[in-house]
Amino acid sequence: MLSTSNLSAAQAETYYTKEDYYSSEAEAHPTKWVGKGATALGLSGTVSQHEFSSLLSGQAPDGQSLSGKVVNPEKRRAATDFTFSAPKSVSIAALVQGDERVLAAHRLAVDKALSVLEERYAQTRVSTEAGRQKVNTENITAAVFTHSTSREAEPQLHSHCVVMNATQLPDGRWFSFSNESAIANKKLLGQIYQNELAIALQQQGYQIEPKAHGKFELQSYSPELLQTFSTRRQQILKLIEEWEATGSENNLALREMATLVSRKRKPKELDEGILQRGWQALIQLKGLALPDLPKAEPQSDRQSVSASTLIDSAIQHCSERESVFRQTKLERFVFEHQLGQTKFDEIEGAIAAHPELIRVEEGKFTMQAALNLELNTLRLMQQGQGSVSEIANAAIVKNYLTPTCLNPEQRQAVEISATTTDQIMAWQGVAGAGKTYALNALKEIAQAQGLTVRGFAPSAEAAHGLGESLSIETETVAGLLVSQPLDEPPQPTLWIVDEAGLLSMKDAYTLLIRC
Repeated sequence: MLSTSNLSAAQAETYYTKEDYYSSEAEAHPTKWVGKGATALGLSGTVSQHEFSSLLSGQAPDGQSLSGKVVNPEKRRAATDFTFSAPKSVSIAALVQGDERVLAAHRLAVDKALSVLEERYAQTRVSTEAGRQKVNTENITAAVFTHSTSREAEPQLHSHCVVMNATQLPDGRWFSFSNESAIANKKLLGQIYQNELAIALQQQGYQIEPKAHGKFELQSYSPELLQTFSTRRQQILKLIEEWEATGSENNLALREMATLVSRKRKPKELDEGILQRGWQALIQLKGLALPDLPKAEPQSDRQSVSASTLIDSAIQHCSERESVFRQTKLERFVFEHQLGQTKFDEIEGAIAAHPELIRVEEGKFTMQAALNLELNTLRLMQQGQGSVSEIANAAIVKNYLTPTCLNPEQRQAVEISATTTDQIMAWQGVAGAGKTYALNALKEIAQAQGLTVRGFAPSAEAAHGLGESLSIETETVAGLLVSQPLDEPPQPTLWIVDEAGLLSMKDAYTLLIRC
């Protein structure tokens, strides 16, 4: 999981220095500088408070300004926090059971996601003759702080990656870091983290259980076990209070943990030994058990799927719906359906080497088959122009619409659709624009002229809704396409297809042939 937030200098310094990072926890989870920008500034290894504070203020440690213009420090975005959080079962394996291999896998996965952020989404704005434009810089300066607990002192392995509001152009000048693209693609970056983490853990013998949206949990970690460490502070204290009320034998580990979690704010220093003993005692109290840690040898029976096979499936899915599709859609499809099968670098390589993909611009592709299908669809639409009789003449339509309460845009849509001699008309409007009211008017005009009105939609739910709102016979587009055409001569009919944009290109083309 990846969450993001913008930080002022005051917010960042208060949160990242006073409360958490310069404490005993830093010994177990060292801080570090990451990124080509950090390298350019001579920053490496552990993050010092002086370095961190300087960069939050828009200055390099030597005092050099890292902003292209003078800004108000109080209003300036000092940094963006990209927080990568491990699945709950992974946190338990790493922190409750103390598997150092899991911690290493988490760090590797975070590093990979940050490298993609840097390569693809590091940008700034510069002034050109054409105005302000975004340019890719391919460098970030990030301070990474890894934590082992949530605010409720529960096991939650996560890394705060504080990306400074500074990036360097090739000519050496420093400008503000534009974070819009990185934030817009945070789902992909989060899935890259999950994918690399899943692969690294499987290599250590763990088995994963994929979840929706490109996430996973480790197998053998029961829902009850995960829920035990997904409570709030008050629930933990209540559980311990109930345990004490039973007269059970005094448990020092639970009492120590209760002292920690009863504090209103996360303590400046956390004794991980106390927490670990408390977590284990809590599991025992609830009658649960931790699964055995896997052996160090990788699984010999793990079946891997080639990157090219995964990309073939992604291309088939994306090309059915769009003639031009983004590379990120291919990647996200792979993560959402085959998480932990292939490393991200191999997926990128398979996309770059795919013989059927045609790059139309940076990060966007099409296929010859998709282009041919779109051209054939356009050809059918053009053939339908001027090929049918109007539903009603302008006078009839005007007489019908005069007493109605339709607004000018609704009225125009009905007038054009009722009087056109084109076979196909497309309506587009935002939710609440009154398309249903206008369609009802068009339906009544058509029925008054002796036409049969039928409705279709991609899903059964949408088809039912269309039928209810217009009081017409409806079915799914798929149902229409698999049915046999009637042998008798066709009757004048008006077809209304709702949510047509959700149809695959193939279904849309076949629908045009059928009509």
